Amino acid sequence: MPGNLPYTPTHGRLSEALKSLVEAERPQQFNESFLDSVLKIRGGSARPIPPLLKRMGLLNSDNSPTELYSKFKSGSTRSEAALVALKNGFSEIFRRNEYAHRLPDDRIKELIIEITGLHKSDPIVGAIFGTFNAFNEFARSAKEIKPQDPVREQTAKPDDQVRTESKSLRDSPEFNLVTTINVVLPETTDVQVYNAIFRSIRENLLS
Repeated sequence: MPGNLPYTPTHGRLSEALKSLVEAERPQQFNESFLDSVLKIRGGSARPIPPLLKRMGLLNSDNSPTELYSKFKSGSTRSEAALVALKNGFSEIFRRNEYAHRLPDDRIKELIIEITGLHKSDPIVGAIFGTFNAFNEFARSAKEIKPQDPVREQTAKPDDQVRTESKSLRDSPEFNLVTTINVVLPETTDVQVYNAIFRSIRENLLS
Protein backbone atom coordinates (compact mmCIF):
# COMPACT_ATOMS: atom_id res chain seq x y z
CA MET A 1 0.00 0.00 0.00
CA PRO A 2 1.43 3.44 -0.90
CA GLY A 3 2.92 5.33 2.02
CA ASN A 4 3.49 2.18 4.09
CA LEU A 5 1.41 3.62 6.92
CA PRO A 6 1.11 1.28 9.96
CA TYR A 7 -2.25 0.35 11.43
CA THR A 8 -4.14 -2.12 13.54
CA PRO A 9 -7.89 -2.72 13.28
CA THR A 10 -7.96 -2.94 17.09
CA HIS A 11 -6.56 0.57 17.61
CA GLY A 12 -8.80 0.98 20.64
CA ARG A 13 -6.81 -1.74 22.40
CA LEU A 14 -3.60 -0.04 21.30
CA SER A 15 -4.79 3.15 22.97
CA GLU A 16 -5.52 1.19 26.16
CA ALA A 17 -2.06 -0.38 26.06
CA LEU A 18 -0.32 2.98 25.70
CA LYS A 19 -2.22 4.42 28.65
CA SER A 20 -1.55 1.33 30.78
CA LEU A 21 2.17 0.99 30.08
CA VAL A 22 2.72 4.48 31.48
CA GLU A 23 1.80 3.18 34.95
CA ALA A 24 3.22 -0.33 34.62
CA GLU A 25 6.77 -1.28 35.52
CA ARG A 26 9.13 -1.37 32.55
CA PRO A 27 9.33 -5.03 31.41
CA GLN A 28 12.34 -6.96 30.21
CA GLN A 29 10.25 -8.14 27.26
CA PHE A 30 7.14 -6.37 25.99
CA ASN A 31 5.35 -9.44 24.63
CA GLU A 32 1.91 -11.02 24.67
CA SER A 33 2.57 -12.41 28.14
CA PHE A 34 3.21 -8.89 29.47
CA LEU A 35 0.13 -7.59 27.66
CA ASP A 36 -1.97 -10.38 29.15
CA SER A 37 -0.73 -10.53 32.72
CA VAL A 38 0.18 -6.88 33.39
CA LEU A 39 -1.73 -4.68 30.95
CA LYS A 40 -4.75 -7.01 30.91
CA ILE A 41 -5.04 -6.94 27.12
CA ARG A 42 -5.74 -10.44 25.91
CA GLY A 43 -6.55 -12.44 22.81
CA GLY A 44 -6.09 -11.62 19.17
CA SER A 45 -6.38 -7.89 19.74
CA ALA A 46 -3.09 -7.93 21.67
CA ARG A 47 -1.08 -9.67 18.94
CA PRO A 48 -0.48 -6.65 16.61
CA ILE A 49 0.65 -4.33 19.41
CA PRO A 50 4.33 -5.40 19.92
CA PRO A 51 5.16 -5.29 16.18
CA LEU A 52 3.52 -1.89 15.94
CA LEU A 53 5.51 -0.55 18.90
CA LYS A 54 8.67 -1.80 17.19
CA ARG A 55 7.73 0.14 14.08
CA MET A 56 7.20 3.27 16.15
CA GLY A 57 10.59 2.92 17.87
CA LEU A 58 9.37 2.00 21.35
CA LEU A 59 10.66 -1.58 21.22
CA ASN A 60 13.83 -3.20 19.92
CA SER A 61 13.77 -6.16 17.59
CA ASP A 62 13.86 -8.53 20.59
CA ASN A 63 10.81 -6.80 22.19
CA SER A 64 12.93 -5.07 24.84
CA PRO A 65 11.91 -1.45 25.54
CA THR A 66 14.00 1.32 23.97
CA GLU A 67 15.06 4.66 25.43
CA LEU A 68 12.06 6.18 23.63
CA TYR A 69 9.82 3.80 25.61
CA SER A 70 11.31 5.15 28.86
CA LYS A 71 10.78 8.74 27.73
CA PHE A 72 7.17 7.92 26.88
CA LYS A 73 6.67 6.63 30.43
CA SER A 74 7.97 9.87 31.94
CA GLY A 75 5.44 12.66 32.34
CA SER A 76 8.00 15.35 31.50
CA THR A 77 8.97 13.84 28.13
CA ARG A 78 5.87 11.83 27.18
CA SER A 79 4.42 14.20 24.60
CA GLU A 80 7.75 14.69 22.83
CA ALA A 81 8.38 10.92 22.82
CA ALA A 82 4.91 10.32 21.36
CA LEU A 83 5.67 12.83 18.60
CA VAL A 84 8.95 11.07 17.78
CA ALA A 85 7.08 7.75 17.65
CA LEU A 86 4.49 9.26 15.29
CA LYS A 87 7.21 10.58 12.99
CA ASN A 88 8.91 7.16 13.01
CA GLY A 89 5.77 5.34 11.96
CA PHE A 90 3.99 7.94 9.86
CA SER A 91 6.91 9.68 8.19
CA GLU A 92 5.02 10.19 4.91
CA ILE A 93 2.28 12.15 6.69
CA PHE A 94 4.84 14.40 8.37
CA ARG A 95 6.72 14.80 5.10
CA ARG A 96 3.58 16.44 3.72
CA ASN A 97 2.84 18.46 6.86
CA GLU A 98 5.42 18.77 9.62
CA TYR A 99 2.70 19.87 12.04
CA ALA A 100 0.42 16.91 11.33
CA HIS A 101 0.00 16.18 15.05
CA ARG A 102 -1.81 19.53 15.39
CA LEU A 103 -4.13 19.13 12.42
CA PRO A 104 -7.87 18.57 12.85
CA ASP A 105 -9.07 14.99 12.41
CA ASP A 106 -10.63 15.62 8.99
CA ARG A 107 -7.37 16.95 7.58
CA ILE A 108 -5.41 13.96 8.88
CA LYS A 109 -7.90 11.62 7.22
CA GLU A 110 -7.55 13.58 3.98
CA LEU A 111 -3.78 13.12 4.09
CA ILE A 112 -4.21 9.37 4.66
CA ILE A 113 -6.53 9.17 1.63
CA GLU A 114 -4.10 11.22 -0.50
CA ILE A 115 -1.16 8.99 0.44
CA THR A 116 -2.84 5.58 0.19
CA GLY A 117 -5.24 6.26 -2.67
CA LEU A 118 -7.98 4.49 -0.71
CA HIS A 119 -11.61 5.59 -0.67
CA LYS A 120 -12.64 7.53 2.41
CA SER A 121 -15.14 4.79 3.33
CA ASP A 122 -12.47 2.07 3.28
CA PRO A 123 -12.11 0.58 6.79
CA ILE A 124 -8.32 0.68 6.44
CA VAL A 125 -8.48 4.49 6.36
CA GLY A 126 -10.27 4.41 9.71
CA ALA A 127 -7.78 1.90 11.10
CA ILE A 128 -4.79 4.03 10.05
CA PHE A 129 -6.36 7.14 11.53
CA GLY A 130 -7.23 5.33 14.76
CA THR A 131 -3.64 4.05 15.07
CA PHE A 132 -2.27 7.54 14.40
CA ASN A 133 -4.66 9.06 16.89
CA ALA A 134 -3.75 6.55 19.64
CA PHE A 135 -0.28 8.15 19.74
CA ASN A 136 -1.46 11.62 18.86
CA GLU A 137 -3.53 11.76 22.05
CA PHE A 138 -0.18 12.19 23.80
CA ALA A 139 1.69 14.14 21.10
CA ARG A 140 -0.58 17.14 20.57
CA SER A 141 1.00 19.13 23.38
CA ALA A 142 4.59 18.43 22.28
CA LYS A 143 6.79 21.52 22.19
CA GLU A 144 8.71 22.39 19.08
CA ILE A 145 12.41 23.01 19.63
CA LYS A 146 13.42 26.28 17.98
CA PRO A 147 17.00 27.30 17.18
CA GLN A 148 18.37 30.13 19.31
CA ASP A 149 18.05 33.64 17.90
CA PRO A 150 21.65 34.79 17.24
CA VAL A 151 20.69 38.40 18.02
CA ARG A 152 19.31 37.44 21.43
CA GLU A 153 22.34 35.27 22.08
CA GLN A 154 24.61 38.22 21.42
CA THR A 155 22.73 40.63 23.68
CA ALA A 156 22.62 38.04 26.44
CA LYS A 157 26.41 37.97 26.88
CA PRO A 158 27.57 38.76 30.43
CA ASP A 159 29.21 42.14 31.02
CA ASP A 160 32.53 40.47 31.88
CA GLN A 161 32.54 38.66 28.56
CA VAL A 162 31.78 41.89 26.66
CA ARG A 163 34.61 43.71 28.47
CA THR A 164 37.02 40.85 27.76
CA GLU A 165 36.12 40.81 24.07
CA SER A 166 36.51 44.61 23.88
CA LYS A 167 39.98 44.45 25.49
CA SER A 168 41.02 41.63 23.11
CA LEU A 169 39.91 43.76 20.20
CA ARG A 170 41.90 46.76 21.40
CA ASP A 171 45.02 44.63 21.95
CA SER A 172 44.78 43.04 18.52
CA PRO A 173 47.46 44.20 16.07
CA GLU A 174 44.70 44.69 13.51
CA PHE A 175 42.81 47.15 15.75
CA ASN A 176 43.33 50.72 14.52
CA LEU A 177 41.72 54.06 15.32
CA VAL A 178 41.63 56.90 12.83
CA THR A 179 41.28 60.42 14.22
CA THR A 180 40.55 63.46 12.08
CA ILE A 181 41.66 66.85 13.43
CA ASN A 182 40.35 70.03 11.86
CA VAL A 183 42.55 73.06 12.54
CA VAL A 184 41.28 76.58 11.80
CA LEU A 185 44.32 78.76 11.17
CA PRO A 186 44.23 82.47 11.91
CA GLU A 187 44.77 84.93 9.12
CA THR A 188 48.34 86.18 9.49
CA THR A 189 51.43 86.82 7.42
CA ASP A 190 53.71 85.85 10.28
CA VAL A 191 55.07 82.33 9.56
CA GLN A 192 56.16 81.98 13.18
CA VAL A 193 52.50 81.81 14.22
CA TYR A 194 51.93 78.79 11.96
CA ASN A 195 55.14 77.15 13.17
CA ALA A 196 54.01 77.53 16.79
CA ILE A 197 50.57 76.05 16.02
CA PHE A 198 51.89 72.94 14.25
CA ARG A 199 54.64 72.44 16.86
CA SER A 200 51.98 72.46 19.57
CA ILE A 201 49.84 69.92 17.66
CA ARG A 202 52.83 67.61 17.16
CA GLU A 203 53.90 67.77 20.80
CA ASN A 204 50.46 67.48 22.43
CA LEU A 205 48.27 65.48 20.04
CA LEU A 206 50.51 63.30 17.88
CA SER A 207 53.06 62.06 20.47
